[in-house]
Amino acid sequence: MRFRLLEILEVTGGGEVGGTQVGETFSTFHTDSREVQSGGVFFALRGAEMDGHDFVGDAITRGAAAVVVQRKTELKPGVVEILVPDTWAALYALASHALRRVQPLVVGVTGSNGKTSTKEMVAAILSQHFNVLRTQGNLNTETGVPLTILSLEPHHSALVIEMGLQRPGDIAKLAALAKPVIGIVTNVGVVHMEFFGSHEELARSKGELVAALPEEGLAVLNADNEFFPLLVQMTSAKVASFGQDRGDYRVQGYEPLSGGGARFSVGGVEIQMALDGRHQALNAAAALAACEFAGVPVAAAAEALANVRVDHRMEEVITPAGFSVIDDAYNASPESMLAAFDTVAEGPRPGKLLAVLGEMRELGSLSEEAHRRVGKRAAEVFDAVAVVDGERARPMAEAAGAEVVPDRAAALAWVRGHASPGDRVLVKASHGVRLDELVKELTAV
Repeated sequence: MRFRLLEILEVTGGGEVGGTQVGETFSTFHTDSREVQSGGVFFALRGAEMDGHDFVGDAITRGAAAVVVQRKTELKPGVVEILVPDTWAALYALASHALRRVQPLVVGVTGSNGKTSTKEMVAAILSQHFNVLRTQGNLNTETGVPLTILSLEPHHSALVIEMGLQRPGDIAKLAALAKPVIGIVTNVGVVHMEFFGSHEELARSKGELVAALPEEGLAVLNADNEFFPLLVQMTSAKVASFGQDRGDYRVQGYEPLSGGGARFSVGGVEIQMALDGRHQALNAAAALAACEFAGVPVAAAAEALANVRVDHRMEEVITPAGFSVIDDAYNASPESMLAAFDTVAEGPRPGKLLAVLGEMRELGSLSEEAHRRVGKRAAEVFDAVAVVDGERARPMAEAAGAEVVPDRAAALAWVRGHASPGDRVLVKASHGVRLDELVKELTAV
């Protein structure tokens, strides 16, 4: 969205130091100096480990025309310095102003797993009736959500926001900014348990999304999840439930297709998706519930779901060597690991099933048990497993009877030594293990 300098000053309560005329306009906004575009605005945010003020010079070198700061710095002529009491507050105030200007229908999506896939499904369905802006990449954080909102343009009539959680209060803060009318909690697992005192505390933190909904809104909740009753109690909005075994929007007759994807029905409407896995069918049911409330009937939504694809989510690529890599390397939790294993087990098996796995992070005291549970299931599904070494990963490797490899280079050698044409290789771990780099090497032409 484009703002005049004077408008930014008024909204943020900032004072201008130097720079250009107040009629100057800006349309790109950044919190990472490495991503600054020429003519953009850089917010110098203070974090727990880094201070954005240390990167003001880099932002200007990369073309920032304005910087929002809490303390004066030496700037070259022509660069606007907007001095504010709190740069975080300034960022959120400007994003809130953008939202008020456009006033789109806002759908918020959170959950331990399936946030991105569900967000993509909701956006695809709503695009039949709305001009949709949705979260891009991993911009689901305390910086990503306001930056997404600042990307709104006057023609957008719907905003689909993915909301990530790490610590208590994160979702409440994002929901207070985005003001969703529809909120989806895909599920409550154990990812991020490192930062919570109990599983219920984690569930309540996810529930901050539906607690923030207005009475005339809709909370879309997983009826199969153990915390469904708790989440229902947390919202004053209407509730639509989805699930495999129960719920208003039930996945029935699930059938994996030989060429990839799946067929199933919801509410008597047959749906065919390019995405693999029962977990994706559940995400689709959640999306259907949200979009029907927004005015798109299930029958009309089914066609949009057929074309949804999500990068790095069980994405299968044939390598030059003739075996295929199933790329699910973006992130991992116990629930998403097990869902991936089930999906691979249900799929075609022209050759051997192999897996390269890595540790799951942020599980706290549940880590060892969760890794052993995942490893045990891996032993049942795969013909051979390699686990990239890591303290958290060793219990998984033991339970899986896996070969432990020291790093990605060794994992690459393991795959090339074990995979033959027709074999399928699942690659999955927490993002910090960076097995996405392994996928790139395996699939490079």
